[in-house]
Amino acid sequence: MGCKIHTPHFILLLAENSSLRCRLGLTVSRKVGNAVMRNRVKRNVREFFRREQSKFTNVVDFSVVAKRGAADLSHKDIFAELQNALEAKGHLNG
Repeated sequence: MGCKIHTPHFILLLAENSSLRCRLGLTVSRKVGNAVMRNRVKRNVREFFRREQSKFTNVVDFSVVAKRGAADLSHKDIFAELQNALEAKGHLNG
């Protein structure tokens, strides 16, 4: 069973997996910005995943696609947007 969640700056794709742990996939295209900006977005999403993976309700494959404007977000904004989207759909325990 999978789920697709749209936020203003990200598309989140979640799919249950049969392994024992959650996995992360990232797609940040050149539309987001230059290499420095793309790497910063990826670092922040990885850090969110690392901190929050124990709160996932199921073992899932978590794939994030960054949209235009994601590079303009601060660390806190990225965390808040991802957390709010996942909590609203019931995939993350508060």
